[in-house]
Amino acid sequence: MSKKFTKKYEIHYYEVNSNLRCKLSSIIDFICDVGTQQSEALGGGIDYCTKNNCAWVFYKYDIKMYRYPMFGEVISVTTEAIGFKKFYGLRKYTINDENNNVIGEALALFFLINIDKRRPMRIQDEQYHIYGVDGDVDYDISMDKIERTNDAQYYKQFNIRYSDIDSNNHVNNVKYVEWAMEAVPLDIINNYTLKRIKVVFEKETTYGDKISSTAAINVIDENSLKSYHTIKNGEGTELTLLQADWKK
Repeated sequence: MSKKFTKKYEIHYYEVNSNLRCKLSSIIDFICDVGTQQSEALGGGIDYCTKNNCAWVFYKYDIKMYRYPMFGEVISVTTEAIGFKKFYGLRKYTINDENNNVIGEALALFFLINIDKRRPMRIQDEQYHIYGVDGDVDYDISMDKIERTNDAQYYKQFNIRYSDIDSNNHVNNVKYVEWAMEAVPLDIINNYTLKRIKVVFEKETTYGDKISSTAAINVIDENSLKSYHTIKNGEGTELTLLQADWKK
């Protein structure tokens, strides 16, 4: 049976937006952190991966927020590895407020890579034991697909900064979400709440590259819309796709 891990997070001032509501990027930071902390606690963390020349890489996200916590609130984030399949690992996350109400849920799909070759590698038997996973699952764990659009109604360009780089010397995954949101018109940011976001990380990028972020908006009705995003590097290579659902 898979092992669960829970950590509490206080919502600090630097983690909220202009309405004192927790930012989505902060929620993703918590999700990244709680998984890392579980791995460290179980003995499958950075030291284990260094010794075994491997690393877990984010491939897909699907995050649903029912309510964003406010400045000063304390939330708890619980995670567990719910399925392995060859190179892939599927994690589940549940976000609860102080009254134990579920205010958010997420799935994340990872794949294990050989660090030197930068290629997928088979999950080691030891990792199944570490996370309490009983063999490979017999169902599709690829998660929902992202809708594509060729429209590019809004556009932003960025230079990758040194502060965008993580311990793998590649751009931290939360940065792609921030870049995508920068292309969304301000009136949507101010008048709508992002309720669900799906992300597919297709290619990595590094310090010094240029990034283009495009967005297209599809109005569903007077209270809801969808946005579609593409992140490309300076050579026009597609790096990340995102799809977001917004509500007034």
